Amino acid sequence: MLLALFMVINFCDKAVLGIVAVPLMNELHLSPAEFGMVASSFFFLFSISAISFGFFANRIASRTLLLWCSLIWAVAQFPVALAASVPLLFFSRILLGAGEGPAYPLALHACYKWFPNDRRNLPSAIVFQGATCGILISGPVLSYVLVRHGWHAAFFALGMASLVWMVLWYLIGAEGTIGSTPSREGIDTAHVPYWTLLTDRTFIGNMALYWTTYWVFSLIFTWVPSYLRTVMHYDANTTGWMFMFFTAFNIPMVLIGSWWSERMLKKGIASVRARGWLACGFSLFGGALILLAVYGVKQPLLKTALLAIGCNLPQITFVLSSAIVAEITPDGQRSAMLSINSALATTGGLIAPALMGYFIGHASTHSAGYDSGFILAGVMSVVASLIGFYTISPEASRRRMARHVSQTAKVTSYPRSTPMSAAE
Repeated sequence: MLLALFMVINFCDKAVLGIVAVPLMNELHLSPAEFGMVASSFFFLFSISAISFGFFANRIASRTLLLWCSLIWAVAQFPVALAASVPLLFFSRILLGAGEGPAYPLALHACYKWFPNDRRNLPSAIVFQGATCGILISGPVLSYVLVRHGWHAAFFALGMASLVWMVLWYLIGAEGTIGSTPSREGIDTAHVPYWTLLTDRTFIGNMALYWTTYWVFSLIFTWVPSYLRTVMHYDANTTGWMFMFFTAFNIPMVLIGSWWSERMLKKGIASVRARGWLACGFSLFGGALILLAVYGVKQPLLKTALLAIGCNLPQITFVLSSAIVAEITPDGQRSAMLSINSALATTGGLIAPALMGYFIGHASTHSAGYDSGFILAGVMSVVASLIGFYTISPEASRRRMARHVSQTAKVTSYPRSTPMSAAE
């Protein structure tokens, strides 16, 4: 549960900028395009940090690295709570991104140490639901703090939350000891070159689906609160509750999807269907609903509901994508590969907020700009899901890895000729 709470704080940190967007932009005189750049700056060091911590986690206990992450979060939030300037805001978001880049893959890596491969979907979903709950409660809670105490106080509250979690984790956090269930392919304890893992078709298709999902997800926590405020014309308190409504769809979708996937695996259904096709199907349907909301619906509440369902359906990928990477990767390389997968995928979050800001700033109306951004997100979700259907097959990837391990073992074990044997 502490890992889920870790993700609650993590995603409150992400959501806070979108929730305080309107008063922050007014106070610092930021245009939509400039605000989009501030939002994107969060991802400047996000991927580099995720990969670095991932390799560290192959050798250093996850418990220690998670403590360092929470300390970075606190250090990043307090300066914005005490002073306001554009350079300081950029610094805060970049530092926060460096601390949060490794958070989700490290949390999953720590979780996977307690569960074997065929029982990881639901525990992973619970960890991810911490992220959903973070966005869910951030709307009303941080909006309340914003209205009562100003937007600076929201950053201060999150800094304190990080410190409290760090103390709790130091006192009761523990390290699991379970690896993957030994398999006939024999790759769980082997070492596979990272280039082989990164160029595997399952990894590429899976990462593309994850990348697109993060694109959509970053729009939710960066621009949806402002969309509800400026296009749907809700006041600050109502925006907070509507944002909670927007993100609430995620909880049943991800939990049911994860349970469904795990049930299929227990029945002996191949992972290509139980994880790969299921994630692609959710993403395909989600993209279609986003396009329907923009092109086919004018009624504001119905449009908001369709956008909410469409944007949340692909998020099953956050659980199943990581499970697929863990499934095709040897245990000793799992943390690094989870972090690389996350780092590559979250570059979508670097581009999406800035591009949405560009659309809004250059459209005839803010509403038209938002629609352009949502259309692009819907099309990308559909395309990524079709690519995933064609490329993702964890069983085939494990067989390829096993062949590589077998061939490498034959080469390294082949006896070399010696001068004595040559003379003979």
